[in-house]
Amino acid sequence: MKERGIATKVDGNSVTVLITVHEGCESCDSRDSCSSIGHELLADTSGALAIAIGDTVDIEVPDSVRAAGALWLLAVPLALFFAGYLGVGSMFPGTSEGPQALAGLVGLAGGVLIATVVARRSRLSMRPTATKVNE
Repeated sequence: MKERGIATKVDGNSVTVLITVHEGCESCDSRDSCSSIGHELLADTSGALAIAIGDTVDIEVPDSVRAAGALWLLAVPLALFFAGYLGVGSMFPGTSEGPQALAGLVGLAGGVLIATVVARRSRLSMRPTATKVNE
């Protein structure tokens, strides 16, 4: 994900960026209801070029962090849902679908909780990186 914006506040290695409309927005189907435009994000500076207030910057989340986040948020809860659902079914063969579904939902909730803890304590919680655009 790469967004373009204007630096509104610079504080050491952090910069606050106001997301603006850019050329990719023109072809986007959800440009009229976009929730990103007009919001401010806090990002870390890459350190390559000094960023000043009013500079145009690109902010980016690395692909590896996005992929890891998707894995933790999607794969782990779904795997625990199926483990709970199928586990109760195999441990108690005569069980109806109600307890199996409940065990699956408990597994799903546990998976989301695990994903949240991992995201907050690992590299997944890092902020996007801001890079000055040379215009």
